[in-house]
Amino acid sequence: MVDFDRTAFIGKFQEEAADLLQRLNEDVISLEVDPDNRELIDRMLRDAHTLKGSARMVGLIDISDTAHRLEEVMVRIREGEMAYTEAVSEGFFETLDAIVHLAETAGEDAECEIDMTALQAKLTAMVEGSEVEDSPQEEDDRVESPSGAEPKAGQIEESLQPKVQHSIRIKTDQVDALLNLVSELVISQIKSEQRAHELHQSLGGLGHIWQAWLQLKSSLALVEPEDDEVSARINDAVNALDALLTAQRRSQDTFAKNLADDVSRGSVVVNELQEQGMRLRMLPVSTVFATLPRAVRELARSFKKDVELVMEGGETELDKKVLEEINDPLIHILRNAVDHGVEPADVRAESGKPEKAIIRMSARQEGDHIVIEVSDDGAGIDAEKVKKAAVRKGYVAQSEADAMSDRAATYLIFEKGFSTSAIITEMSGRGVGMDVVREFIVEKLKGSLDVSSKLGEGTTFKLTIPLTLAIIRALMLRVGGRVFALPTASVEETMRLEPSEIVKAEGQDVIRSQRRTVPVVQLADILGVPTGASNNGKRAIVTVGFSGHRIGFVVDDFVGEQQIVIKTLGSHLRKVDNVAGVTILGAGEVVPILNVQDLMMNARSRGRHRRHADERAEVRDRPRRVLICEDSFTTRELERSIFEAAGYEVEVAMDGQQGLVKLKEDLDIDAVITDAQMPNMTGFELTRAIKGDSRLREIPVVIVTSLERDEEKAEGIGAGADAYITKSVFNQDTLLDTVERLMR
Repeated sequence: MVDFDRTAFIGKFQEEAADLLQRLNEDVISLEVDPDNRELIDRMLRDAHTLKGSARMVGLIDISDTAHRLEEVMVRIREGEMAYTEAVSEGFFETLDAIVHLAETAGEDAECEIDMTALQAKLTAMVEGSEVEDSPQEEDDRVESPSGAEPKAGQIEESLQPKVQHSIRIKTDQVDALLNLVSELVISQIKSEQRAHELHQSLGGLGHIWQAWLQLKSSLALVEPEDDEVSARINDAVNALDALLTAQRRSQDTFAKNLADDVSRGSVVVNELQEQGMRLRMLPVSTVFATLPRAVRELARSFKKDVELVMEGGETELDKKVLEEINDPLIHILRNAVDHGVEPADVRAESGKPEKAIIRMSARQEGDHIVIEVSDDGAGIDAEKVKKAAVRKGYVAQSEADAMSDRAATYLIFEKGFSTSAIITEMSGRGVGMDVVREFIVEKLKGSLDVSSKLGEGTTFKLTIPLTLAIIRALMLRVGGRVFALPTASVEETMRLEPSEIVKAEGQDVIRSQRRTVPVVQLADILGVPTGASNNGKRAIVTVGFSGHRIGFVVDDFVGEQQIVIKTLGSHLRKVDNVAGVTILGAGEVVPILNVQDLMMNARSRGRHRRHADERAEVRDRPRRVLICEDSFTTRELERSIFEAAGYEVEVAMDGQQGLVKLKEDLDIDAVITDAQMPNMTGFELTRAIKGDSRLREIPVVIVTSLERDEEKAEGIGAGADAYITKSVFNQDTLLDTVERLMR
């Protein structure tokens, strides 16, 4: 077993101790003025107690012991057993100074500068009620230097100088407010660049005016009026206008140049401010990684597997807000790896693998994104098994599964409610987890999620996450006369193709790209806006990748790529289909940011699953019906009330034999909930009978029992049960959710 490294937390302790010691120093001064202030004394006691505990946790015993003595003195003062005097204040200050030194040096070589024995003795004397006085030697030490000379003025001033603080603690909401202002500054900078560009275009128009003036000036030079006075006036007017236009042109050129320089310098400063501002909120991913080894240990124990978690790249930094969001997805991925990826020790041994499985988690920075990879050396994802489960549960049709590549099939695990588990238990098979990973990584964090797997060798999940949620790069598209922003993280390729290069395949428009056939849809159709004219007769197409799928979207034109500031839609628009937020362009135009997941789902769903939806709608035209087989009156009536409250029609049977008779008489039962131990026919026997009858085998069977041993769960699996819920973890939400999931 690896020893716990306490020293890794010394820095955190020093930050906390600095605050506590500062407050204690201030409170000592306040207590001199108001020695009977019970609230103040209680606060000092809490701070001393916190300091004591924290110091002991990181192994700084001297600090812990000294703080403990300080705490004991405070208790005596609070209880009225000793008076608070100036001598006590001096003892407190001496103690706090010693702790400050010990904290700053982390206790290293403290005895060289502080007589801890004498300090502890002084505090003990206070606790025991002895008189606290300065010894003659201590007075001499205060008055004279070790050599007997008077202390110099410079030495006294130096001792009174405040120590430089190299760090401060700031509330995260203050940092967030600062970064929001930085975002507004970025928008202002974008607008300034737009204004500079407009001025440059305006100067181009002035250039034409200048050329026209030169031509007019040449023509006037050829005119020779007979009247000398008229000629003089014309010359004066030409010279004055020439001087005015020349000065104006020079002034405009100078202004434009200075503005361009200012905008350029401002852009550098804003970019640096943005970068430095983001660093304020950056934390190492180790702050999240540190909690995962214990989680893996607990999961491995739950699933009775031997697993080791190896972590790399913990020093990689990420926005605190992003870090707060990735903990749950990582837990779900690790849970999936331990449950479904890693084989039991005996199976690993048979296949020549070490009995201890290895899960590796690494983090690294790639440009303006962080890549986190979680890989295991387990069984890998069986694509054929995934396809069968997807067909069985209605996610895809059999023909679609047959045409699906193994890589595309692996991404089905991210579908909501999907699971390949043969049975639902309290630990697995409920289909909750990987869809949550997709929701967090793709929807919330605007990142991407990839998975690669090799049967028998293992699986790797790759999470690509933006460094910050506030500013991203986006491809600006024009569709139906409007501009939309598409995050570049999901963009694979942009192209312009002749209409003839878009062909039909199985009733779907497709193109050939990178040796692959890619389906194509009109983005205008997905967004519900009119289609505009295409540029030069060619079709502008952007291919987008998401969850193992690629789709090409036909747009009117590409506007360009640029950095944008993300603005949320507000609480009154929590969910707008296909839209993830908005941004503001330099000209003040508000542009929607497209939600890649919605686009892909809506594009893929066109013409798909309609038959399944109609079938489900037809089934749900009548109330859903369940059969409860339970010999316990209390449990039977409890389960009946749960389902009736949820809108189900309920039939009941007091044992398995009675339940089987009712099933054969009434084939419109949608699900069976049964106990395991019942007279006449057990729940296991009932399950085997149902799964062995061709008319009944499609009815889901849920076993709800107090039998929790692994061999009993194995018997339920062997009987063909679709779910196994133990009564120790039973609640109505789990039961209803399980039945609903099985009936889809």
